[in-house]
Amino acid sequence: MPRVIGSQDVAGGLWRGVFWLLALAVSLPVMGQDIAIKGTATYRERIAMPPNAVFEATLEDVSLADAPAEIMGRVQIESPGNPPIHFEIPYDADQIKANRSYSVRGRVTVDDRLMFITDQIYPVLTRGADTDVSLVMRKTQGAERAPGSGPLGALPASFSGDLPCADCPGIRYKLDLFPDRVFYLRMHYQDKDGDFDDIGRWAPSSDGSRLILQGGREAPSLFRVESVDTLVKLDQAGMDIESEANHTLTRTPEFDPIEPQLMMSGMYQYMADAALFVECLTGRRLPVAEEGDSIALTNAYLSAGQEPGKPLMASLEGRIAPRSKMDGEGVEPTLVVSRFIAIQTGRSCPALFEPAAMQGTEWRMVLLGEEAVMVTDEKRRPSLIFHPEPQRVSGSGGCNRFTGGYEINASALTLSAVAGTMMACPDGMDLEQAVYEAFGKVRSWRVTGRQLELFDGDGHVLTRFQAAQSG
Repeated sequence: MPRVIGSQDVAGGLWRGVFWLLALAVSLPVMGQDIAIKGTATYRERIAMPPNAVFEATLEDVSLADAPAEIMGRVQIESPGNPPIHFEIPYDADQIKANRSYSVRGRVTVDDRLMFITDQIYPVLTRGADTDVSLVMRKTQGAERAPGSGPLGALPASFSGDLPCADCPGIRYKLDLFPDRVFYLRMHYQDKDGDFDDIGRWAPSSDGSRLILQGGREAPSLFRVESVDTLVKLDQAGMDIESEANHTLTRTPEFDPIEPQLMMSGMYQYMADAALFVECLTGRRLPVAEEGDSIALTNAYLSAGQEPGKPLMASLEGRIAPRSKMDGEGVEPTLVVSRFIAIQTGRSCPALFEPAAMQGTEWRMVLLGEEAVMVTDEKRRPSLIFHPEPQRVSGSGGCNRFTGGYEINASALTLSAVAGTMMACPDGMDLEQAVYEAFGKVRSWRVTGRQLELFDGDGHVLTRFQAAQSG
């Protein structure tokens, strides 16, 4: 039987509506009112902040991955003192759009020379993010960089160059680097038909001297950062290639991104006549153009029998190209489906590639001196963990467990009082002794992607570790 709404129901509904409107009025900022992002900024190095330092934090619109960020608010603090640095960034609430993405960046300059800077995105305001933020800045190598750009200068940027090829005149490289740590790479083999495109994520090494690209290929690509305008390709061990041939990519005068065409996997969803594709290697959320083979993709998704709007794994061949925005003016990166392959239920994208942290990661030794570390049992592989608080190192030499202390200052590192158990093992004792001897010579470190290298005082590699797989 249908419910009959009486006068009391109407009155009650009106009062509830008035109460809701009053509550909403209290919670929303006044039109045109400046409100603020509140935050703290710190850094890991145990060094004092110079008295002539200047801290700056900016609120930026980072919605467009292929364009410079728009600054929505800024604050500067002279002589901020030692961290944590407390700050507030005022901004106009009327300028904030719910369908856009915002981030806070921090930097410290000393006599106009960059000393510390954030090197990752810290989201705020929209898409579930808060208005409070905690920044962690890293120490730079002393060269002035653009805000948020790290060792590569202002981004996005394109780099190009003709590199050697074993069975062709050369390979023309075109590399696009975006501020959200995404890269596009095109390799054109001269005298051959077609291009090879790759996409994925990039990361600088801990000291800013190296660049790692992790895309669809099993092995990453490594480059030395010669300057903000020059990258030098390295071998798989991260060493310079011994050859007189050119291995250099140089920054082009203008940013001119490619439109990568390749096989892709990602989470696809269709709802309210709109499709979205979250590509697995980059993590980018791409609207799907209603062209090409998009109808076959949509039909397969709808036929999968899942609840509406639930993301499903899709495999396809496609192109990432600029298309007009569905909402608003301008263009945005969009997926154009060239060939639909399959929809799969019960699968999801693996974790995005991220560099491992030096501290708190289990590192497993793969190189000692110039020799690969070979073990018959992975449980016997030398390993270590740097514990941050207190600064203590522990691990295994391959036979015995050890523990000790360490001192770290930027890229400088020394291990001290390393002592282990005294158990005798049938094999591996020589390796363990060599490991302990190498530890005594350590003077610096570098993390590149998920690889840790320890160096002696002359900068020679003593040992190399790989981050253990989590889970």
